[in-house]
Amino acid sequence: MPFFEYQNAKMHYVDLDQRDDKNKGLTLVFLHGAGSSLMIWTLQLLEFRKHHRVIALDLYDHGDSEDINHPPDIEEGFTGQLAALVEYLDIDDFVLVGHSMGGGVVMSYALRDDVRPPRALTLVGTSSDLDLSKVGPGLIIEALEDHTPKYDIEEISADFKTFSLVNFQENVTKFHPATILKDLQACHDFDVTERLGEIGIPSFVMVGEDDDIIPPHVAKKLEIALPRAEIAVVRGSDHTPMVEAPDSFNKLLEKWLIWVEKNT
Repeated sequence: MPFFEYQNAKMHYVDLDQRDDKNKGLTLVFLHGAGSSLMIWTLQLLEFRKHHRVIALDLYDHGDSEDINHPPDIEEGFTGQLAALVEYLDIDDFVLVGHSMGGGVVMSYALRDDVRPPRALTLVGTSSDLDLSKVGPGLIIEALEDHTPKYDIEEISADFKTFSLVNFQENVTKFHPATILKDLQACHDFDVTERLGEIGIPSFVMVGEDDDIIPPHVAKKLEIALPRAEIAVVRGSDHTPMVEAPDSFNKLLEKWLIWVEKNT
């Protein structure tokens, strides 16, 4: 498994690329949500590696990354880890894809002027304000129900996609209360609503039609507030549409990526 050093801790990531022509296709960088890991993106990493370079990060104290024992923080701490990965892998011409808390990290990254700029953002089941009084109960449910399979992505065959999602959901990592508490605190302190107008790059807001944590009407507000955004409601899914409706999710994302490549 690949790692890089950040603030004296080992950070785990995956970097997959099956393109015949390495000069074609945008690089995609995926970031997980609260209490989760990069494995939440398994069905996207397997699919999009065919035509894109795909990268995913375990934030500190998640997945196989070590804990750097810093106070939980989205706008500086988590975003700093993402920026370190981008620099370490020397990534350019990339799209950031963030789920839930990871969406907050992605927005915070886009608001910084001291990092390599992404070409576009994809914001999945997220909001510019993750105040616990609004999303706390749902975030706890998310952490308990995150669908994180016990597999090494590099060793998964294409046949993995034929597994039922029921089996996929049964293979979850153990619940770590300390990590969840840190994530919830970081979410509670996160609010970039007043700065959304500064994000001038194309943004794709995706939300499950049955999401109780970030309902479609909340996602719609995010789309309206972003200067260059579109929204897609993924049918047959709730807070993790990339797992619950992967075929629909992947088709919507691929269609939007084609647009980004042609129009930006």
